[in-house]
Amino acid sequence: MGRRRTLAIALIAAFCGYANVTTATPMEDCSPSTVPLVCLDAKLKAANQQLNATLKAVQERLEQLQAHGRRPVLGAFIDSQRKFNAYRDAQCNWQGIRATSASSSAEYVKDCQIRATLARQQELTDFLAEQDAPAVGARTPAVPEARIRSTEPPPPADQPPLAEPPAPQAELPAPTPGPATAGSRGNEWRLVKWVVNGVEKMILPDSAVTVAFDPSGKIAGNASVNRFSGTYRFDLDGRLEWPRAGFAVTRMAGPQPLMAQERTFLESLRRTTQYRVDGQQLVLESQSGATVLTFAR
Repeated sequence: MGRRRTLAIALIAAFCGYANVTTATPMEDCSPSTVPLVCLDAKLKAANQQLNATLKAVQERLEQLQAHGRRPVLGAFIDSQRKFNAYRDAQCNWQGIRATSASSSAEYVKDCQIRATLARQQELTDFLAEQDAPAVGARTPAVPEARIRSTEPPPPADQPPLAEPPAPQAELPAPTPGPATAGSRGNEWRLVKWVVNGVEKMILPDSAVTVAFDPSGKIAGNASVNRFSGTYRFDLDGRLEWPRAGFAVTRMAGPQPLMAQERTFLESLRRTTQYRVDGQQLVLESQSGATVLTFAR
């Protein structure tokens, strides 16, 4: 009988662990605090940071899988995180109705957000634990998907960031580019089509306009006459973000038409926020779609 009871307890414990059941909710953990809302804010911030780190690792893993011929799903993954953020907020915002006259509705909302964030983080951790995925550190494709550490202020504690995806800088192959350094010209993509304000712009003959993304979050290329370099990152919605101060550019002089094309290209590049790989081409475009930069190997 004692043995059966011990086995039953073990099974219950195992089930609870599998179901991610905890003995107390975040709100219960914070109830002894003199200011529960502050305690919940701290827990939510910690959960967001943990999720952010895991998101980065997952993106890197997906890039590796794609580089090894697996089906490209990096864009779908970023989209799923964006939709998770929206779902979490929508699902949790109404939880304040549970509050009594003596409690704060915000506490219930944050409690829900913390639990949802931890569940998402666990789901992604389970994915990383799968044995069929190549180890992190193998060939890393370069698709700007944000993983840059910026100097910009962090997002609010109640809004989980999408893992700063690995900032590509040297190449963006099919789904995502492979390893390369920002200065590695062999990994650059060359501009083959350019649309500004919805109108295709002619690329001057004999001019080379290129770009290369590096997984470290750096970018480099040739703007027409001069080489340029900088960094890139992705925001919470998976949109590309460029340096606020602009790109660093060498100071070589050239024919006026090429210099004008160079300035316009760098302006167009900074307007882009979306990216996709279409066959053998890398496409960067603005939010409105009025500016489109199409590159090829």
